[in-house]
Amino acid sequence: MKKICHISGTTLPGGGPEHIYQLLKRLNRNEWEVIICTSNDGSYWDKFNSLKVLTYNLPLRQLSLFIAFKLLAILRKEKPDLIHTHGRGPGLYGRIIGKVLNIPVVHTFHGFHYEDLSPLMQWLLLATESFLALLTAQHIFVSASEKNRAGVVKFLDEENSTTIHNGVDHEYIHDLSVIRKTVFKSIGCEDWENNKILGSISRLSPEKGVLNLLSAFASTVKKIPGLRLIIIGGFPEEHRDYYLKTIELIEKENLSEHVRILGYRQDALDILKCMDFFISPSLSEGLPISILEAFAAEIPTIATEITGNKDVVRNSVFGVLAEPDSVESLSQAIAKMVQLEHRDRDILKRNAYNRVKNHFSIEEMAGKTVLLYNQVLKGTPRL
Repeated sequence: MKKICHISGTTLPGGGPEHIYQLLKRLNRNEWEVIICTSNDGSYWDKFNSLKVLTYNLPLRQLSLFIAFKLLAILRKEKPDLIHTHGRGPGLYGRIIGKVLNIPVVHTFHGFHYEDLSPLMQWLLLATESFLALLTAQHIFVSASEKNRAGVVKFLDEENSTTIHNGVDHEYIHDLSVIRKTVFKSIGCEDWENNKILGSISRLSPEKGVLNLLSAFASTVKKIPGLRLIIIGGFPEEHRDYYLKTIELIEKENLSEHVRILGYRQDALDILKCMDFFISPSLSEGLPISILEAFAAEIPTIATEITGNKDVVRNSVFGVLAEPDSVESLSQAIAKMVQLEHRDRDILKRNAYNRVKNHFSIEEMAGKTVLLYNQVLKGTPRL
C-alpha cells in the first residue's frame, strides 16, 4: 500500500478542488492510502470526506511559520510516500517540507500567471519558482500553453515537467437529465423558462473577467432583449470588493431583471444543462474545467482568446472566441453566437462534444497522473 498526501489551498468550488476530487475518485484504494491537507472553507471539504480519505484542516493560502510547522508535524506523523501539491501557497510549503523529510513531490500548476504582477513581484515569483523547481520531482501543467509560458522558470525542463490536461466525466454530464422548468423554479427564475439563457460558472474575482461580461451583456441585451444571464459562483473573502463592484454595475446598468448571481451551487451541472449558451470571459486560466463541462453538455460556448481557453476552443470550430479584456469584442461574440443559424450551432455542439470525449476525458487525466506517481516512486524517467 502506497500513501499519498495532497496539499491544496481551498475547498471552495473551483477547478482545482474539482480536479483533485475527480482524481481521488479514480485512485485504486487497494493500492493507495490518501491524506488531504487543505482548508475547510467550502463544499469540497465534505466531498473529500465522502471519499473516506483522511483530512487535515490547514489554511494553506496564508503564509505563516505556525502553519508550516503544523504541516511539517502532520507529514512527519503520516509518513506519506509521495506528496502532490496544488497552487502557490501549498506548493511553497509542500515542496520545502518534502525536501526536509526526503519525500518526493509532484506539483500541479493549475494556472501559471505572472504578467499582471509588478516587475518586483514578477522577479520574486520567478525566483521562488526557480528555487522550488530544484526541490520538485515532477511538475504537471494542465495545458500545453501553460507549460510554454512557464519556460521562463529556471531549472524547469522537459525532464521534470509534463502536460496532463484537465478532464471531465463527459458521459455523466452528457447523459444528465434535468427538467428546465423545475431547475428554474429552484433558482427563482420561473419566468425565464422561455428566454434564451447565457450562463457562466466562475469565481467572482478580477482574473475571471466578470465585470467585462456584465458590461458586454448590458450592451448586447439592448439588441437582443430576450437574453438573460446566470452566473454561478461565489467569491473568496479577499475579493469581496470585486463582488460589490459587480452588484454596483448590475444596478447602474439596470440589469436586475436580466441577471442572476447564484453564488456557489451544488447543482451547478443541473443549471448548466439548462443554459442555451455558455461563456468564459476570463483574463487568465489554466485549462478551464467549466468549458470542458459545457462541451460535454453540448452547450454552445463563447470564450476569451487567452492561454488555457485556446487549448480547448478553436474559433468557429468548437465555439466563438473574443479578444481578451475587450467588452466590445465580448459583446460581438455573444451576439454572433446567439444569432447563428440552428444548424451551425448544432455543428459547433457536436464538434465540441467530440473534442472533450476524445481529448479531455477524466479517465485519461487520472491514468496519466497515476502513471507519473509510480514513475516518481520508482525513480524512473518520465515517459
